[in-house]
Amino acid sequence: MKKFILFISIFSLFYGQKIFAQKRTLTGTVVSADDNTPLPGVSVKIKGLDEGSTTNKDGAFQIIVRNGKYLVFSFVGYEPQEVLIDGTKNFNISLKAAKSTLNEVQIVGSHNANRTKLNSPVPVDVIDLKPLLESAPQTSVTQILQYISPSFHSVNGSNAGDAGSALSLAQLRGLGPDQVLVLINGKRMHKSANVNYGGLGNGSTGYDLNSIPTGSIDHIEILRDGAAAQYGSDAIAGVINIVLKKNTDDLAVSTTGSVRRRGDGAVTLTNANYGVAVGNNGGYINATVEYGTQAIALQPGNSTAGLYNGPIYGGGANTRGYDAIYTQAIDNAILSSRGIDRHYFDQRGSGANAGQNALLYFNAAFPLKGSAEIYAFGGISDRNSQFTATYRLPGWTSRNNNFIYPDGFLPAMENNIVDESIATGIRGKINGWNVDLSNVFGKNIFGNRVDNSLNASLGLTSPTSFDDGSYSAGQNTASLDFSRYFDKVLKGLNIAFGVQDRVETFQINAGELASYQKGDQRNIYNVDTTANGITYLAAAGTTSLNGLAAGSQIHLGFQPANAVDVSRSITAGYADVELNVTKAWLVSAAGREEYYTDFGNVFTYKAATRYTFDRWLSIRGSVNTGFRAPDLAQSYYTSISTTFQQGVGVDILTASNQSAAARALGIPKLTPERSKGYALGLTSEPVDNVELTLDGYQIDIANRIGNTGNFISTDNNLPADVKNLFQQTGAAQANFFYNEFSTRTLGIEFTSSYKILLNNGNLTFLLGGNFDKNEVTKVNTPPGLEAYKNVILSPSERARVTTNIPAQKVNLQGIYNVDKFTFLARTVYFGKVTTATLLSAADPLNPVYYYQTLHPIWVTDISAGYKITPKIQGTIGVNNLFNVLGDYSSPVISGLRNPTIVGIQDGNAGIQPFVRFTAHF
Repeated sequence: MKKFILFISIFSLFYGQKIFAQKRTLTGTVVSADDNTPLPGVSVKIKGLDEGSTTNKDGAFQIIVRNGKYLVFSFVGYEPQEVLIDGTKNFNISLKAAKSTLNEVQIVGSHNANRTKLNSPVPVDVIDLKPLLESAPQTSVTQILQYISPSFHSVNGSNAGDAGSALSLAQLRGLGPDQVLVLINGKRMHKSANVNYGGLGNGSTGYDLNSIPTGSIDHIEILRDGAAAQYGSDAIAGVINIVLKKNTDDLAVSTTGSVRRRGDGAVTLTNANYGVAVGNNGGYINATVEYGTQAIALQPGNSTAGLYNGPIYGGGANTRGYDAIYTQAIDNAILSSRGIDRHYFDQRGSGANAGQNALLYFNAAFPLKGSAEIYAFGGISDRNSQFTATYRLPGWTSRNNNFIYPDGFLPAMENNIVDESIATGIRGKINGWNVDLSNVFGKNIFGNRVDNSLNASLGLTSPTSFDDGSYSAGQNTASLDFSRYFDKVLKGLNIAFGVQDRVETFQINAGELASYQKGDQRNIYNVDTTANGITYLAAAGTTSLNGLAAGSQIHLGFQPANAVDVSRSITAGYADVELNVTKAWLVSAAGREEYYTDFGNVFTYKAATRYTFDRWLSIRGSVNTGFRAPDLAQSYYTSISTTFQQGVGVDILTASNQSAAARALGIPKLTPERSKGYALGLTSEPVDNVELTLDGYQIDIANRIGNTGNFISTDNNLPADVKNLFQQTGAAQANFFYNEFSTRTLGIEFTSSYKILLNNGNLTFLLGGNFDKNEVTKVNTPPGLEAYKNVILSPSERARVTTNIPAQKVNLQGIYNVDKFTFLARTVYFGKVTTATLLSAADPLNPVYYYQTLHPIWVTDISAGYKITPKIQGTIGVNNLFNVLGDYSSPVISGLRNPTIVGIQDGNAGIQPFVRFTAHF
């Protein structure tokens, strides 16, 4: 951090003398080009800055200019105009009527097209992706937001959890990935089919933001406030709205390459965006193609991180240390004879999955007669992501067959993720009302294939690759929305209302037999006699003959009994009103009623207000109720994965909430989460080109859905249905989805920006921070399971929702453009986190956990860009300049391997230089 502050100080001092320049006063009038009528309320700004003025009732304006080359004139319903200042002091401007007035920017959180981020009654961030895509090291949507938005959190790689590591799910304000709603062009996006397992957001579903090519995005809006009354389920922590590009006649091409310090983990990403004008009335088709690759990655940290130190070829490898019979000398001799060393058994893939992505996206609008237009957007992506598990050592006799893998094997899961979406609609004006009729369809398909593996229970007949089955989630949303602005009601009234019908689906398709088969399973019988003394055999269940691990190693395939095809319908209606009581005072209210076919009605509301004292101070506040419906996947998902407890592999079943075992335990069917949110804040423009926001918030969520801790197969007190579940699947432990706890989140967040025009360029500073505290306020222990309170909400699950996400995060960034050069420097502070790792579940009522607190870290990026020609720019830079990795895992939980970098604070894997070329044709 000290190095970064020194860099920024020198940077500022060197260019500070250019900041001050002589003031000039410019004047002029703005009229309509159609009839020369003066236009009041036209925005007049200096290009590149926020300072500006507006025209009065006579269309006249006056603006003070210190630096700047262009004035920008903009007004709703008219085409913006850019004028060179040069030596002119008085301007006469004629604005032409816009060819289409229905596509004005409407900021998320309001149905009023005149709303901006500073005059909104709730906090909204508007993130322009263009400078970040040119200068920042990050290339994916989630990682770009991770390093620019203080309230946003996402990690990539293995810390996102098994298959979830392919998605890098989004989180806001320390809440779960399923408590944030994602929109595209203001329309609800469909969710991923994947149920996150083992990482942050365990047990949740979320949105696959990386299915959208970054080159297709114009900007991203983040509403940092509950908005379920406006947008429906999930919008508890906030809303992310991705706004697509609609520009034409510009072919933009970008290609990026980066590699880690040891030459591993190479990343490439290339995309191209191009728009074509359709007709002469503002129609367009804008399309983006993108292709990216990610190479296999080594463990971050030192060269011995994760190195295995125990027996390799001896029986019981990975489960015990050396002894007097099987010594390290024996292992070393075998290694030498085979021409390998211990690094042969290193872990792979931590911090990033190997993979490749191909994406296509489009955005289009076609004006009709009058003020109407047809619009459409959507795309398809085909992505392959590979994550690898713990190495199955040759001596690990319960999980390896030495005739198939003499040196053991590193199993890999290949996820093929296909994401499809298409939105169509027509919008126009009817009797003064804006009317929007739309339909949005989306589907996410997750295919699972396991390679370089085996089913140990099948012996030599085991295949080494398996089709583990697939699962998919779909959503179709039809909406009819109305809105109208009444400028003569007090100081302006905006009314919006609408109806919506949504259908959600979820399917699981079984894998091949060998992927889940327990090959040594045999029926057993009791010998009994009839009353007449006749002997017969009575079925007594099944038993395992050899105790070898069943199914494909790393992840067992879906069984036919797991296969489901379910759906539900949701019907909703909403109303939203914003009233400018005076020029200074805004009030707004919204209400929404939804009906779910699987659990009934839900009503939510929201009220907000803002009062402006002057440009330097506005205060705002809101109160809202919200809800999150349990996802179909959370109700019906069943799967078995292998996890490691002190280095020992344990097969864990995630059982369906609908199962007989769940009912036998007393775990009820899932119900919606309910929330109440409160916020109070202020906004300020104390001087020209400085923006400040400060907001405090409280979010109370009742009956949150999560995974219970693990019930163990050796517990004799479990009901018969649960014992049968263990016997049928071969799992050693099991957990269930349940509305198990309630939480309270308290926090404060701030954002600020400062823009400066210099003689030959401009300088922009951004500073933001989020400080929150999550606590569990209640645990819902089912009747009869009071003794299992530490299992219903395990310490590891409690840590995931309270201390696994940094409670403090600060972003500081500066971008300097001068002549042909662009420089970026930024640093991000990730606060401390505390993890809870299961060591032993031998005592089913009191499992043993180890707590580890990870120290705060600062991650610093720099880059320098140069315009080779006016159309081509080259950029070089470094992500994580000072190679800050964070803490290593404690030896207590590392088992027989050396400690590794934990990495859950930011998912970073160390210093990574990059090079990028961007071009416009």
